[in-house]
Amino acid sequence: MAGGNWETQNKVLNGAYVNFESNDLVATGLDSRGTEVIPLTADWGETGKFIRVSPNTDFVKTFGVPLSGLLPIQEAFKATGDVLVYNLSGAGEKATATSGTFTATAAHGGAAGNKIVVKFTKALDGTDTVKTYFDGVEKDKQEVASADALVANDYVTFTGALPLADATLTLAGGTTAQATNESYTAFAAGLDTQRFKTIALGTDDDTVKLLMSLKVKQWREQEGKNVTLITNVYNAADFEGVVSVKNGVYVGGTFIPAKDAVYWYAGAYANAITNSLTYAEYPGATDVEELTFDEKVQAIQKGHVIFIYDAGADGVDRIVVESDINTFRSFTPQKNQDFRKGKIVRQMDIVSNNVQHIWSRFFIGKVDNNEDGRNLFKGQVMKVILDPMVTRGAIEPYDPAELDFQQGATKDAVLARMGLKFNDAMEKLYMTVDCK
Repeated sequence: MAGGNWETQNKVLNGAYVNFESNDLVATGLDSRGTEVIPLTADWGETGKFIRVSPNTDFVKTFGVPLSGLLPIQEAFKATGDVLVYNLSGAGEKATATSGTFTATAAHGGAAGNKIVVKFTKALDGTDTVKTYFDGVEKDKQEVASADALVANDYVTFTGALPLADATLTLAGGTTAQATNESYTAFAAGLDTQRFKTIALGTDDDTVKLLMSLKVKQWREQEGKNVTLITNVYNAADFEGVVSVKNGVYVGGTFIPAKDAVYWYAGAYANAITNSLTYAEYPGATDVEELTFDEKVQAIQKGHVIFIYDAGADGVDRIVVESDINTFRSFTPQKNQDFRKGKIVRQMDIVSNNVQHIWSRFFIGKVDNNEDGRNLFKGQVMKVILDPMVTRGAIEPYDPAELDFQQGATKDAVLARMGLKFNDAMEKLYMTVDCK
């Protein structure tokens, strides 16, 4: 029996001719979850490079300290496991130690290289047992008969002839090159080629905050890259793409100041879809850096995220985000108060990201700019993006007649305008109780 695909009904041989086609260009819209980026300074590891980490990462090998010594990453992991880290430190000097002609050199520059110890133990058969320790913990063990058989490991490289007797080499001279404004400039430039949703930046340097906020504004307004900067006490940005955290929290007896609390908030923001972070609980927090009532009001009015103590009538107390807002305050008829609400901005970003995806993957250069082509694009926007958002409650049911897709000023341009009403979360209750 014949078979195969068909284009027109012109087959001669009897058989079943079957085509498989998709009814939709895209099955579902893109998820709005994303990566949190953290720039930090470390005394060990690769510098000037983005490193994706997870709770399973060997942090000692990667940064020279266990996860317990990396507070920014710890706080981020409370909200997301999708974290990209950039070591701002310069290359620094590599620690070394010698014995005769033998030299052990740290694999990376940085002060943590001074934690490396290499021990040689001679055996009667002429072999050497070579152990590498980092911060007192054995990391590598080799039994070799000659220097040629000794190979580098994650912590140290070797050159020269093996020591003639038992020896303990403690590496020294490793130094860390401190981060500079140029380090942040290189970090910002490197982000051009990365995919992420939030940048967490805890610092007291307003110059760095300005640099990164301007970069975020460039990405959002000129490149369609809808990312958000989460930093501490920096409402001067006055922009929907920048969030300012005002105060800190306590986790047991440990105080997490605002410049460290940004790492959890950035993770929560990166992991949010269409939900609000208003009254989102800070995991593990037991108390808060208190603000007076007037200070809270002023902080919100000035565009700061603050943490508050939420005493529950059920006896369960929590530390929560008072309001999911950003630093935007210069309201205009074209950009009203909606643009300062994190939930609404994230929903706008979902629409923007998905429209860009559908347009670039399925329409640019592939579909004719006529009424049929524009209606096909409009239909995909409705089915793939808008209808699921209505189902989620992110936007109100819309009128398809308010989605206008026309030819633009040139034959290759499409001019589109959509009337959408984005929903916010319930946040304020005004109730009157009539006593009878």
